[in-house]
Amino acid sequence: MSNLASLTAQREGLLKKIRAIEASCEGIENENNAKRVQKLNLEQAQYSAQRQEIAAKLAVLDGNLANINAEILELSGTGFEKILEAIKNQRWYFIKNKPNILFDKNSGLIWANLYTFTYAEEAKGNWYHSSEVDNLIADYSFGMDGFRLPTCYELWQAVEDRTIPFYRDNSNGRRLFGLRYWLCEYNGGIAGKSLDDCGATTGWSDTNKGALFPCSDYLIQNSDYQEKVKPGNPVYTEKERLQFTLDLFTQNELLPVFNDEAITELYKQIYFEKPELLAQLQELQTQIKGLQKVTLLSSDFDYTALLSKYDLKAIDASLIKYYQAVQQWCRELMEKVDYYEEQKASVIKDFNLISLKLSKKYEANSNLTEAENTLLCDRQHFFQKNFSLGMNSVKTKILAVKKQADALEYRIDEIDEGENSLRELAELEQEKRASFAFLAENTAKIIKNALRKIEYFEANHTFVMNAINIWENWTEGYRVFKTTYKEDMKHDCEDDGIEEEIWSAWYQDWQQLRYVIELKMQPVIERGLRGSMPTNKEVKTSVPEQLIHILDDYKKQIDKFYKEERKGIYQKFAFQAGGNLQEKFETESSLYKFVAMLQSELQDIIFNCKNAEDRVWILNWANSLLDIQIDEVLKFVANNDLQKISHTILDEFAALKQKNYDIYLADAKAYSEEKSRREKAYNSLIFKMRKDLAK
Repeated sequence: MSNLASLTAQREGLLKKIRAIEASCEGIENENNAKRVQKLNLEQAQYSAQRQEIAAKLAVLDGNLANINAEILELSGTGFEKILEAIKNQRWYFIKNKPNILFDKNSGLIWANLYTFTYAEEAKGNWYHSSEVDNLIADYSFGMDGFRLPTCYELWQAVEDRTIPFYRDNSNGRRLFGLRYWLCEYNGGIAGKSLDDCGATTGWSDTNKGALFPCSDYLIQNSDYQEKVKPGNPVYTEKERLQFTLDLFTQNELLPVFNDEAITELYKQIYFEKPELLAQLQELQTQIKGLQKVTLLSSDFDYTALLSKYDLKAIDASLIKYYQAVQQWCRELMEKVDYYEEQKASVIKDFNLISLKLSKKYEANSNLTEAENTLLCDRQHFFQKNFSLGMNSVKTKILAVKKQADALEYRIDEIDEGENSLRELAELEQEKRASFAFLAENTAKIIKNALRKIEYFEANHTFVMNAINIWENWTEGYRVFKTTYKEDMKHDCEDDGIEEEIWSAWYQDWQQLRYVIELKMQPVIERGLRGSMPTNKEVKTSVPEQLIHILDDYKKQIDKFYKEERKGIYQKFAFQAGGNLQEKFETESSLYKFVAMLQSELQDIIFNCKNAEDRVWILNWANSLLDIQIDEVLKFVANNDLQKISHTILDEFAALKQKNYDIYLADAKAYSEEKSRREKAYNSLIFKMRKDLAK
C-alpha cells in the first residue's frame, strides 16, 4: 500500500471514530445533522492544513474555522447542555488526569486529595505540628503548583456545607475523616481549627497541632473567577456562570470526574478524544494534501499520487470501470498539462519561435550526394525532435489514449443495442489491452519526458539557443561549400589552366574531410543534452560549446587551405619527375598541422574536465579526426603501389595509429609529451617516405 493510500485509510478510521462520538454523545439527533457534522469536521481539518500552507489566506481561513466550530457547537448542543447541567449539580471534582487534587467549583481552589495525600501521621495521634507544614507540602507532588496551607476562611468555606467527599455522616460537626483539628493560617500564624465549632474564626487548639489539608489558587490566579460564579452575580446568567467553570476545566486540560459516570465519559470524548482525533485528522489531511499536491508539474512528477485514488484491481476486472478510469485519468492529465503549459507559456513560446526554423520539411539538395542529404535530413530531424518545446505532441498522445477508451464505451453501447450482447460482450472482454497501472505509467512517462526537456531548456537557455544557431549555420555553410566554394575553385583553377580532372580530385578530398567534420557536430550536441560536463576551472562556455568552437576552427582551416594553398602546392611540383607523389605528401603534411593544432586545443579542454568519463568521451569522439591524415597517407601508398618506400617506414607510420592516448588521460604532462612525440614521428616518417620517393 502506498503512503497516500495508508494515510487515507487512517483518515477514514479517524472520521469513523469522530462520527461515533458525535452520534452517541453530542446529541446529533438526525441523519442530516450527523452528515453535516462529519463534513464540517473534514472541512475543519482541511482549512487548518491550508492555513499552515497559505499565509495570505490566513484571515479567511480563520473565519471559516470559526463558522464551522460555531455550527458544530450548534448541532452538537445536547451534549454541551448535559455537561453544564452536571456542573450545576456538583461542587467537588476529583481530576482523572491529576489524581492528587480535588477541585472546588465554588472557590476555584484546588485541594489535596486526602485519599492519596497523608493528611495526618497516625503514629503521632493523627496530627502534624505546625512546624512540619512547609516541608510536608514542598515534598509532595500534587501535579500542580502553588500548594500551601489554607486560610481559616478558605478551610471553613470548603467544609461548611458537608458536600466535600472526605466528610463522613457519622462525624461530629464537620470533621473530615473523623478528625477534629485541621491546620490553617490564622492571625498571621498557624493554628488548629476545630471543625466541630461553626465559623471560620472559632474553636482553636492551643497546641498548634492538627491534620493537614493543603490548597492552591493556581487555576484562578489573577482572575475574578470567584466573583463571576457567585449565584447572586446579576451580570451573568446561570449558563454563563457554569461556562466559566467548564472553561477552567478545558483551558487547563483537566478531566473532571462527575458523579454520573456517563457524563465523565461524555466530557472525555468531547473535550479530550475528539480534539485529539481532529488533530490527527488535520495532520493526516496535511500529509495527504502534500502527497496529492502536484505543485506545478515537473520531471519528478509522481503519478502514483494520482493513481492511488483508483482501485486498480476493480478497474482491471471490469471493462466499464476500465474505460471510465482511462477517460478520467486522461482528463486529469490534460488538466495538469494545460495548467503547466499556461504557467510556462513564455518559455515555450520563446523557444518555439527560435526553433520555428526547424519546422520546415527538409528538401533534398541536388548539389549534395545521397549520403550528404541523408546526413542533413537526419540532423534536422534530430534537432526537431529534441528542440521543440510544444506540448501538442504530448496532448495528442494522451488524447489518443482517451479516444480508445471512448471507442470502447461506444462499442459496449453498440453491443447493448444488439441481440447477441452476451456473446459479443464476452468476446470484447477477452481482447487484450494494457493494464490500467501500465497505461498510467506510460502516459506519465510521456509527460515526464516532455517536462524534462523544458526544464533542461530553462536551465541551459544559452546552450540551447547556441545549438540551434550552430545547426542553422553549419547546414547553410555546407550548402555554400557544395556550391559557391566549388564554383570558386573551378573558376580559380580554370583561370590558371588547371584541368578539371585535377581540381575535381582536390575538391573530392576536401569534400571527404568536410563530411567527416560534419559528422562530428551532432554527437557533441547530443552529449550536451544529456547533462553538464563539470570542469576543474570555471569557464564562460560549456564544454560541448568549446568542442563545437574548435571543430569549427578546424573546419575553417581546412577550407582556407583548399581555397588558398592547395593550388600552390600543385604548381610547386607540377613539372618535377614524380611530382604528383611529392605533392600528395606535401598536402597531407600541411593538413596534419591543422590536426596537431586541433589536438593541442583539445588537450586544454580534456584536462579541464573533472570527470574521467568525460575525458574518455572527448578522446573517443576526436580519434577519427586525429588519425585522418595517417589513414589518407596509408591509403595513398597502397593505391599507388609505391615500392620505393621501405616497409620498415610504412610499418612505423601505421603504428602511429596504435598510440593509445587513453593511458595518458590521468596525466596532462604525459599526454602532451606523447602528442609531441607523435607529431614529430609523423613529420619524420613523411620526410623519410618523400626521401625514398626521390631516389
